[in-house]
Amino acid sequence: MKKIMLVEDEESILEMLRRFLEHEGYLVVTAEKGQTALNWMKEVRLDLAIVDLGLPDMHGMEVCRAMKEDPKTRSTPVIILTGNTSNEARITGNLDASVELFLNKPISLEDLKKAIDMIFEKSEKKKLLLRNSIKDKLGY
Repeated sequence: MKKIMLVEDEESILEMLRRFLEHEGYLVVTAEKGQTALNWMKEVRLDLAIVDLGLPDMHGMEVCRAMKEDPKTRSTPVIILTGNTSNEARITGNLDASVELFLNKPISLEDLKKAIDMIFEKSEKKKLLLRNSIKDKLGY
């Protein structure tokens, strides 16, 4: 079962997304603050993080940067949820934090499902390429 961490400070959005993701068959870990999310990342191996930019204790991009700097979580894909539609957030996120995708709020659940499916499909292809590359190097 794939594990998704959902980092969102608006309780109603957090609860709606958590229920949706659990209904889709994911194990969901939630955090309403950035520091809580960073603590969870030390304890749980995640397959995906969905992070809101506007958190009460730190900017969501700081959470992403911390993930990408940690060898344990570096390869965990990140989706950013934001009400900020400026390109500045996207440019910063792609350059500084290697964010996979930005989704604007309000988000449709169908769009979120498509985004998650796309990221997991891309992740599986990467793993397969890596496995095949290792096999080739080892002569299998």
